[in-house]
Amino acid sequence: MIKLSKKWDYALKAIIYLSNNENKLLKIAEISNILNIPEAFLRRIINDFEKAGIVITIKWRNGWIIFSKDKSTINLYEVLLTVWEDLNISDCSSGHSCSNSTNCLTTDIFKSLQKWFNWLLKLYTLDKISKNDN
Repeated sequence: MIKLSKKWDYALKAIIYLSNNENKLLKIAEISNILNIPEAFLRRIINDFEKAGIVITIKWRNGWIIFSKDKSTINLYEVLLTVWEDLNISDCSSGHSCSNSTNCLTTDIFKSLQKWFNWLLKLYTLDKISKNDN
């Protein structure tokens, strides 16, 4: 079973919430409560988003977050890459070899799955998955 980490889950929930509220000043504590994400975890994710230029934070009394990019330019691949450097579903799909690589019958399958996975994540931009009522 392929299972995404909590960090990925939280990052996707956070970025979708931020993109749905792109014209608002948001507070991390409020987002944490609304999305039921531990605040310390969310702060690290928001920090990663800020480093990538996806959001701007205003470090003021309670701190504010502003969505700073065009939603059509941010895809799920970029979001997940921002919070986690490895999107490979297996070692062989990443180009790493294992001790059984010469006799392995699944390498081509995993490489194909990896291409499909990356393509799918790149296909979904935030403007396609967020609400359009802003």
